[in-house]
Amino acid sequence: MPATELPARSAVVLVIDRLGAGWLSPYGNTWLDGPNFNRLAARSVLCESLIADSPDLEKSCRGYWTGRHAMEQGDGSAQALAALASSSGGQTALLTDDSRVSEHPLASGFADRRVLPVAHVTKGAKEIEQTGLFAFFDAARATIEERKGSGLLWLHSRGMSGPWDAPPELRYQFADEEDPTPPSFVDPPEMLLSENFDPDELLGFVHAYAGQVALVDMCLGMLMDAIDEHPLADETLLIVTSPRAYPLGEHRRVGACDEALFGELLHVPLLVQFPHGEHALTRSQQIIQPGEFFSFIAEACDWRAGDSASKILREIRGEAMDSPSLACATGREQRAIRTPAWFLRESKQDGEPRYELFAKPDDRWEANEVSSRCSDVVELLAAELDRFAAAARDGRLAESAPLAEVLNEMWR
Repeated sequence: MPATELPARSAVVLVIDRLGAGWLSPYGNTWLDGPNFNRLAARSVLCESLIADSPDLEKSCRGYWTGRHAMEQGDGSAQALAALASSSGGQTALLTDDSRVSEHPLASGFADRRVLPVAHVTKGAKEIEQTGLFAFFDAARATIEERKGSGLLWLHSRGMSGPWDAPPELRYQFADEEDPTPPSFVDPPEMLLSENFDPDELLGFVHAYAGQVALVDMCLGMLMDAIDEHPLADETLLIVTSPRAYPLGEHRRVGACDEALFGELLHVPLLVQFPHGEHALTRSQQIIQPGEFFSFIAEACDWRAGDSASKILREIRGEAMDSPSLACATGREQRAIRTPAWFLRESKQDGEPRYELFAKPDDRWEANEVSSRCSDVVELLAAELDRFAAAARDGRLAESAPLAEVLNEMWR
């Protein structure tokens, strides 16, 4: 680590489930202002292209804590992230309102595990303080204030996979006068829209989700204040991310639905606030995946010896990158691959692979399918996807080869 860059001694990781990058103003959203996400972005490294490797929450947690890609087998490295922090003398704690996370086999590595009770919700709250998200963030704030030493604090919120119980006015603020009144439901919608779906119904879903994002932003400010006021603030790395996003009508899908591997499900935020304002207002263009958190946090906090393996830190420092910039994802009878210039989704149709190709970065929402016009690119990406899957299966993901030039160049 360069002499001018001091390692953090603590890491606070905030994971907000089902929060898509495209919903945040630091990622270009122009109609949903998030003052606290903007505040965090002004202090942070913002990673433009964090691509989930699976919509499966169990695999996401394994990736975070061991560095293993969703296509890999086994539990991962000899020591999980919490064990590395503990072996370096740090405290480790996990706070969540999702029992699936607390019951994950690797969660036992945290010395302190706390699962917040979850109330059954049937209607929106009257006040922000009555929402489930506020309860989680308030408990997170208290946990931060109580911490006496360095280490790893992992905060996992159900986020938008929990009840959408934000006060109604947070939904109403996004509706124009001519729009229908936003709906009052609290259960997250999940459906495959028909070809002649009602656009007003979908608009109501959008306004309801936006209200939840606005609520998250308010709660984030409370958490950031708690970290700023803590005695270890100047030694703490803050990471905010999500394991998967929430489709809202793109490709006619709403919610988890069939978990189709498109960008509206896979593209998630990553903002990293370093101690002492290091690297503030930096935008990382590297394509990364959740498994890379392991080496990044371990190195940034100086929890293990050895050469750097963190793509995030190497890019920030301007070091040469010796691995191709790509991301692969796996799901139910699906696979996907993203490179700087392309996104390819592979699904099954009558037992045979079916490919959909989209040009990046221009086609942000994967609306223009171009596989019939670029069959050579489809062939190259399909071969690269097979190579990646075989390397994952055989434990050889550390080995890499340069991508074909056409996979890195923007499509013209």
